[in-house]
Amino acid sequence: MSKILIIKTGATGDVVRTTVLLHALKNEQITWITAQKNKCVLPANFPALQRILAIEDITFSTFENDFFDLVLSLDDDADVLKILPFIKCKKITGAYITQEGKITYSDDSSAWFDLSLISRFSKDTADKLKYDATCSVQEYLYQMIGKTFTGEEYVLPEDTYPTFDPLLVGIEARAGERWQTKRWNGYTELSENLLNKGYKVRFFQERETIREYMYDIAQCGFVITGDTLAMHFALGLKIPTVAIFTCTSPVEIYDYNRMQKVISPHLWEAWYTMTYYPLAVESITQEMVWNAVEKMLKIKRN
Repeated sequence: MSKILIIKTGATGDVVRTTVLLHALKNEQITWITAQKNKCVLPANFPALQRILAIEDITFSTFENDFFDLVLSLDDDADVLKILPFIKCKKITGAYITQEGKITYSDDSSAWFDLSLISRFSKDTADKLKYDATCSVQEYLYQMIGKTFTGEEYVLPEDTYPTFDPLLVGIEARAGERWQTKRWNGYTELSENLLNKGYKVRFFQERETIREYMYDIAQCGFVITGDTLAMHFALGLKIPTVAIFTCTSPVEIYDYNRMQKVISPHLWEAWYTMTYYPLAVESITQEMVWNAVEKMLKIKRN
């Protein structure tokens, strides 16, 4: 039995998605470092997951009595990576800081990090590699540990989730300030169409905790969203979903045969832009989204 440290602190949706690794590592002893706010989305009762630690609480002495067979370093943030010199391990797979102070990554993680902000290639080349890629993030993660992804599900916390209403459609119309192009402008009209068809509509709002937000999603029989945390929670809760992609990679999102993707015809022009690109948003029509909704409404949530 190996001792493995997973470091994934970043966006909550990315943390949720990374939980697929737990299936492949179920016979190991796992410690996971994440952001304090994300601790509640990790499955604390998963047998192999022995410790969940907040990056905010890590000190130079946190791991003084530990030795890990493998560190999976999945963030490219220098503030996160600076803890690595204080961790004793046999092997690091993923990102790390060299003695010269440069952020780089291991060869066995290059398929993923070659597409990232710390790519060994220029940003233009890395962006094109990412755009042309054919693998989901789950496939890249499994490649890093020498395994093949075969559709393993997200692992959410065991909980008593609210009863869902099959006629309740949840809509996430928001996106963070960093990703303004993710905000499709047709959700209001789409909701009116749904109401006219006899469905109920809930526009998700910010809640005090991430867990409360997840409960709101859990009550829905169907979800419509952009590439957001709501999409990842819906996938994890096995809810039929329509996801709209205007500036981020649709290929990286594994659909589990319960999601339809609506992709902007101008995706490349807006590729990971942090400024609003109207054409990428406005080229997503009501007809495009409604066609996807009609296909997914035929799939009933179990």
